[in-house]
Amino acid sequence: MPLQLPNLDDRRYADLVEEARALIPTYAPQWTNHNPSDPGIMLVELFAFLAEMLIYRLNRVTSNNVLSFLKLLNGPDWRPLGRQPEELTPAEIAEQIPATINRMRKLERAISGQDFETLAREADDRVARSLCLPRRNMEADLERDRAGHVSVIVLPKPEAEAELDDIIKVVTDDLAGVAGDPSKPAKTLLTTRLHVVGPRYLTVKIKVKVMPRDDVEAVTAKKQVVAAVKAFLDPHRGGEHKKGWPFGRNVFVSEILSLLDQLPGIDFVYHDEDEDKVKMETDATDRRIPRTSGDLIGLEVKPYELVKVEITEADVETPPE
Repeated sequence: MPLQLPNLDDRRYADLVEEARALIPTYAPQWTNHNPSDPGIMLVELFAFLAEMLIYRLNRVTSNNVLSFLKLLNGPDWRPLGRQPEELTPAEIAEQIPATINRMRKLERAISGQDFETLAREADDRVARSLCLPRRNMEADLERDRAGHVSVIVLPKPEAEAELDDIIKVVTDDLAGVAGDPSKPAKTLLTTRLHVVGPRYLTVKIKVKVMPRDDVEAVTAKKQVVAAVKAFLDPHRGGEHKKGWPFGRNVFVSEILSLLDQLPGIDFVYHDEDEDKVKMETDATDRRIPRTSGDLIGLEVKPYELVKVEITEADVETPPE
């Protein structure tokens, strides 16, 4: 929706004449003839006519005005289309307005967590996702609150995972600036202590028992389960919106069961009475989320972690044929 320009002065000819006539008794009490034939009233009407034209111009922004604003916003070195600003035609001036607005909207400073995440993605097109953790030093202590510290986790695109170290350097230089290089100033506040790191993963091993449909072979059903679980928990294309499993998102048994129930080759998921419906294991301690009865609800994922799932066809059990 475009911005509504303010009306700088909405007075019209009749308003100006009436305002001037109302001032006559105050400043010229001896002037009593206010008829249109009076020379003084004629002058009042003439000046009201001229003032109305000036007010009309006041509410109109000319090409020269626009050009002056563009020069002010773009700086003294601005050379649009490789020419001097004064050489632009009115149509070319109009074309420069959105370009200037877009440059003004470009984020240049990192203040909020979202600013850090946006700038990290813009710094290197190899960054798929990013997460800002304020008051954290992810290079030293994952849990301790550190005032003045900001950590940014960058997840590379799948094809760029081997280039993580270089990506971290590029993002760090872009956010923190490069000493001695005025073309690369810092985008962080003066007291910010920045830490750019790669993602931390929680490895989750999943095992499940399923009953294939009558017309589906066990091998096919197992492949469907493995592919679906890996895609669902994938950091790049998993999750509810297919934009990657979120940082810090817990993994719940109910979601895995719902996922498997929707597979075309699976009739249902079964289990023995003394075991969980879906077995989830991880090397990290104290990550189980149990019910009061002891049944597994899911696994806790720390705010700075992503999930790395481990499941093979050997982890998917089907009834013997």
